[in-house]
Amino acid sequence: MSDFMKKQSVGAYFNVVAAILGIVGIIAACVCSSMTVTYALGNLGVIILLGIIGIIFACAAVVLPNIFGNHDILSTVSVCVSIALFTAAFGQVLSERILLIAGLFSYDSVNTVGWQVFYVTVVSIAAFVVGSLIMIIGAFTRSVKEKA
Repeated sequence: MSDFMKKQSVGAYFNVVAAILGIVGIIAACVCSSMTVTYALGNLGVIILLGIIGIIFACAAVVLPNIFGNHDILSTVSVCVSIALFTAAFGQVLSERILLIAGLFSYDSVNTVGWQVFYVTVVSIAAFVVGSLIMIIGAFTRSVKEKA
């Protein structure tokens, strides 16, 4: 295990952070869906599935460069798929909450339960978006240290 960790470079750590943010996004989506029956996410299963598969591909983007080297086709595809899945999860959360957000900022600003759901939704959205951005940044860095 220590040899595996010694071989890792910056890109691998970016991918691990993105996977952790994916977990945070899933947990926040579950929390904002279960806060009240009125604001339950109708597509929570899809969001969880997208997040879990995105996390699996982010972890694959850490492991595959150790086998095949930096920037091989499999690790590149796993990074791209992980970015796409995190972005799709973000889109699913946003599409479910857009009417709540519009209502809170226009005619229903005294809805305290709605604001609580909104704050947790923002955490979920931010986790998925930042996870996607970190995966994009990590795609341009090396995942495994080169042997000198």
